[in-house]
Amino acid sequence: MVFPENSSGFRSTGKPILWVSDQKKIPPRPDNPESFPKEDSRYWYDKEFAGWNVAKVNIPASPGDGPNGKKLTCLLPGRHPYNTAYRKGMEETAAAFGMEVVFKYADWDDEEQQRQVDETISEKPDLIILVPENSETGTLMYKKINESGIPVIASNLMPDEEGFRYILTWTGPDDWGQFRKLAGVFAEEMTKKNPESASEDTGGNPGYCIITHIPGCSAYYARKWGIITELKKIAPSLELLDTAFTNLDTEKTYRKVSEWLEKYGSRIKGIISADDNPAQIGINKALSEYGREDIVRVANGSSRVGIRMLKEGKINAITFQSAELDGALPVQVAVDWFNGLEIPPLKYLPIHILTKENVSEFVFNFNNPEEIDLNPLFKLIIEGNTQGVAGFYTGIYNMFTASGVLSVEFFKGFSIEILSNLLNIIRNNKLDEKKIIGSYEAVFKNLFRQPTIEQTFDWLKDVSLEIVSEIKNKREKPLTLIQQVVEYVDNNFNEPISLKVLSNKFNVTPSYLGKMFKEETGMGFSRYLNTKRIEKAKELLATSPEKANKIAIEVGYSDSNYFYSIFKKYTGLPPSEYIKKLS
Repeated sequence: MVFPENSSGFRSTGKPILWVSDQKKIPPRPDNPESFPKEDSRYWYDKEFAGWNVAKVNIPASPGDGPNGKKLTCLLPGRHPYNTAYRKGMEETAAAFGMEVVFKYADWDDEEQQRQVDETISEKPDLIILVPENSETGTLMYKKINESGIPVIASNLMPDEEGFRYILTWTGPDDWGQFRKLAGVFAEEMTKKNPESASEDTGGNPGYCIITHIPGCSAYYARKWGIITELKKIAPSLELLDTAFTNLDTEKTYRKVSEWLEKYGSRIKGIISADDNPAQIGINKALSEYGREDIVRVANGSSRVGIRMLKEGKINAITFQSAELDGALPVQVAVDWFNGLEIPPLKYLPIHILTKENVSEFVFNFNNPEEIDLNPLFKLIIEGNTQGVAGFYTGIYNMFTASGVLSVEFFKGFSIEILSNLLNIIRNNKLDEKKIIGSYEAVFKNLFRQPTIEQTFDWLKDVSLEIVSEIKNKREKPLTLIQQVVEYVDNNFNEPISLKVLSNKFNVTPSYLGKMFKEETGMGFSRYLNTKRIEKAKELLATSPEKANKIAIEVGYSDSNYFYSIFKKYTGLPPSEYIKKLS
């Protein structure tokens, strides 16, 4: 189904139509793709065209009675600015067709999302839209939903081949298509700045480097090998110098790009990034310090930061991926399915490359300062990262001044939010409050006594750096935020602990903490906590005369039935049989 147009080619919103109506042309699969070199696009056929030729299993038939009155449930991995806009697009589109959507967030915890899948199946919605945290657990959840008889649409994160068997369809960005098109713009810009394929001063062809996405995920392959293979075809004179994964972190990216500039010197003429926000900020910082503004820069994404850089000429091109359209697309496909129409195995977002010349045609409502995620700042403070804290304040000051629109009320509220959280960090870490900020009564006066935005940020930065200094003085060795969380959990796992409790203690949001915990430990928070508790319970069952229900309380479970369930899940045996096995 396509939204109605008027004679001018615009919807009633007055915005250009961005839905994809024509499907991607799928070439025949080559014999033995892996026999080709990795620089040949045929090698990656099974990843680029994953899902198109998969045999489906137990797919429900459409009721054919239309979308009106249908109830959908959307399961998201966690709260994030992208997911906020994604939800907005989904809600608005569903409402337009008389459908209701319930949203559930798993706080970046695999086990919590699997629990939510079970809960949602029992609620029997008309259709489930699932954005899993990773493909492996996603496949298990798709299979479970499929076996329940409820139709499921996979969205955003592409499933593996097995996962495609159980879903109606997948919707999301065509990363391979986007990066092949981005490669064309990159090659054109490189040719403009380097008209000779080889130059005397470099002794070789123009070189480029890539900051990649998370290794192993679908975006990693598309945003790395999509552009490498395309450049091999359309611009063979360009030389790939290096690729690196920096966790898309500003400081890590800055250090890596600085290494490249030192190592390759004038040979490096272009940098491609899988991210147009934190990673691109790190790229630009290094290029500015080395006086290499001549380097061609392209990136994935269309965040407000990336769009601002594009308008200012600090990046040459970015891919256009609207989070709102990403959220609207699975609903559009659901509408077609409820109407009994045939739907494709994959439905892509439109492909567009934004440049300084065309950005205004696609971007709307970016006149106000964005909602800034302060979690990274508080993490840097807790970890004692002096350089990172100073860099964060420089970045948000530049963002405010570049935005062009700033209300006094917004800035005051933003400053109070930072200061209130700094006070919490001081208290949670038992630091000397008076030494750092003076009397509590005077602190807010000091904040609003600053005559300019720049001086206000400088004052907040000074307070933050003083906190950093005090935290470093208290600790014999610096620990990351998650190392501190793990240390606390290891020492207090028998007490009531949750991400919410820890977020209050460590002054970051539960969703951010859950995401960072998984990234750093490789394990969801719930799994880590349960593993710790069950290991202690096994020890006590082997050495203590106490009964299992008493041991449950001793290791942190207030509900003995829940303890029995978790114990069996992690050991394969209920406590009674575990004791018998020991004896």
